[in-house]
Amino acid sequence: PDAGEVLWQGHTVATALEPYVIFPERKVSPVEQPIELNTADSAALRSVTGIGPKTVVAIMHYRERLGGFARIGQLREIEGMTDENYRRILQQIWVDSSKIQKIDINFALPNRMKGHPYIGDKLLDRILKYRQLKGGWRSIEDLTEQHILTAEQAERLLPYLCFRTK
Repeated sequence: PDAGEVLWQGHTVATALEPYVIFPERKVSPVEQPIELNTADSAALRSVTGIGPKTVVAIMHYRERLGGFARIGQLREIEGMTDENYRRILQQIWVDSSKIQKIDINFALPNRMKGHPYIGDKLLDRILKYRQLKGGWRSIEDLTEQHILTAEQAERLLPYLCFRTK
């Protein structure tokens, strides 16, 4: 027995009482309705089996930096998210990508883009420099054709960008 277990006639108390007590079957019960990741508050996230207090904070912080989740798979990008936890919560959540807060690439202030997980300092400098020279872009293809974004960067950023021209 562990140091914290109480012994009674050579058995732990729980073991000794087990034949006389009916314990309800403990099942990990997923949430009744899947939780929408972009609008869930901390209590809703905490109700998801596999999401503890630290993960709630990490999810909410990353969601804020992103502007919202475009895909559930982005949870894997959160520091500390294990494959086991990801698989455990996968069936209990969903994403409404229409809730994403888009960045107007042609007019957004640098502070609005800075801190986005997919826009590092070098990319931000390149975007701002070329935006000033060119005046803006009409589409994500403009950014890849001008070698500002790689195809991979463009794919990751597309859900987060809009291209207003005036």
